[in-house]
Amino acid sequence: MKKLILLSGVLIFSLTSLNGCAVTPPPVQTSMQPEKLAVLPIHNPPQVIYRIDKNRYLTLEDYSNCDDGSIYYHNDNKKIKTKLWFLSKGTMNYRGKFIWAAKNDNMLAIPLVSGDNDACGDPLRGCAYSILSASNDGGKTFRDIKFGASDRSASKDYTIVISDDAIYIKSINYNANKYTNNTDGTFIQPREILINEIFYKKLLAMGIPDDALDKSNLLDVNGSLLSSKYSYTNEKISELGNKVSTLYYNIRDNIPQDTIPKLMLSPHSTTQFTCNSTRLPTQLKNQG
Repeated sequence: MKKLILLSGVLIFSLTSLNGCAVTPPPVQTSMQPEKLAVLPIHNPPQVIYRIDKNRYLTLEDYSNCDDGSIYYHNDNKKIKTKLWFLSKGTMNYRGKFIWAAKNDNMLAIPLVSGDNDACGDPLRGCAYSILSASNDGGKTFRDIKFGASDRSASKDYTIVISDDAIYIKSINYNANKYTNNTDGTFIQPREILINEIFYKKLLAMGIPDDALDKSNLLDVNGSLLSSKYSYTNEKISELGNKVSTLYYNIRDNIPQDTIPKLMLSPHSTTQFTCNSTRLPTQLKNQG
């Protein structure tokens, strides 16, 4: 009779004779192929991707290519090494000017920009903006400052300046925006705060009730509330809307624009991020 026997992972037939003596099966065939070698990531030596001055610089470390490493801030004189970001791709995507004029070790920042072909749902920018990840406490906490570069190609139109007490972001199409430290550690725009303060006071002076104003967006006057609670007619609400808009832009036009100050830079400083990919060794291929 025949019965199935699983021997060493190989299915064979064992033929049993009528007198009960088993026929010896053929030897099991073993594979002569070499075992596959696991591919381990290659971490290349650290390289400087941005230089601030003779003793301060940013390095790319723990990377196999220019887009997948960590970025560190160094101050050799003070023996400081601070991790700024864990994935270098967003920073290497930035193609604009980056001017690090801060002399202290508290103000730290790096741009994070999406690639030209990244998906629209990329959480980095939400299809509309890029991020400057900035710290004013030496890297203990980082805050996001949004700027209008939609992708790598658009970022070439931007200039970002880091000073001891402020950050400036400017596009070739717009005036500079200045960001300073707030008491709670966040970054604020003093010019925008001043505009909103003046605008708010003038809206109240126009007779608009305070509860009809949205403090986060003063241009958004609550017309429904004016109609239901204060008996404003549609014509009056429409007329008021035109006056509010005109007032706002008149205030903006009369507040001096932010400008990037003239700053002394080190002769060793650079203005762009660079990564030398020609020195990177080729990843070992999986054999087998």
